[in-house]
Amino acid sequence: MPAQAKLLIGLLAVGLLTWLWLEPFGQAEAIADELENRAAEALAARGGDTVRIAVSRNPVRRTIELEGALPNSERAEIRETVAALPGVADATWTQPDAAEIDAAETAEASAAEACRAELNAVIASHRIQFRSGSPYINPPSQRMLDRLAEAARDCSGIRIEIAGHSSGSGRTNVNMEMSAFRATTVRDALVERGVPADMLTTIGKGASEPLGGDPADPANRRIEFSVSVVDGGAG
Repeated sequence: MPAQAKLLIGLLAVGLLTWLWLEPFGQAEAIADELENRAAEALAARGGDTVRIAVSRNPVRRTIELEGALPNSERAEIRETVAALPGVADATWTQPDAAEIDAAETAEASAAEACRAELNAVIASHRIQFRSGSPYINPPSQRMLDRLAEAARDCSGIRIEIAGHSSGSGRTNVNMEMSAFRATTVRDALVERGVPADMLTTIGKGASEPLGGDPADPANRRIEFSVSVVDGGAG
């Protein structure tokens, strides 16, 4: 028998055995179920319960099909999460109606604005201030950070800038370093309370923005927060 014929027969045999294993013996259904369950667990862990998940069964594929009206940024993150799962070859989104996408993006923007308003209300309730040469956060400020973290944990599309300030006493470079250290201390305290680190940025401003124009005022040893919606303006 010619070598090419033997090769062809061998390929057909492999194909037949694969089909028998996947279809009549029920392995296709089991594989698809496992991939769907794994993807559902991953999305539930990140709050993507509204996404519909499907795996083709005839023939079985290792591509996860995703469906749901979500903003494009969130769709990209979910696709990356699912595609990275063991055993998954790829993940794709079915194209939703344009009106559904617009509605989802409008809802996301409204939720982000509501978060910003709530965070600003917490920030207005207490000003974080420090003793001279210290990044120590006093108990009233710790309680304010508790409330701020509770409000921020479930927010998305939000950035919080933490700006550290100092009084004008002492050397300029030391004041700048201390103001940055204060901002970092507050950021770390928020991260410890469950606020995502990528939601927070810090900056040290030294004595460059004194309250009431008086750099010597001890009240200048403070933290200022600025809350913004991503791709939006500061609050």
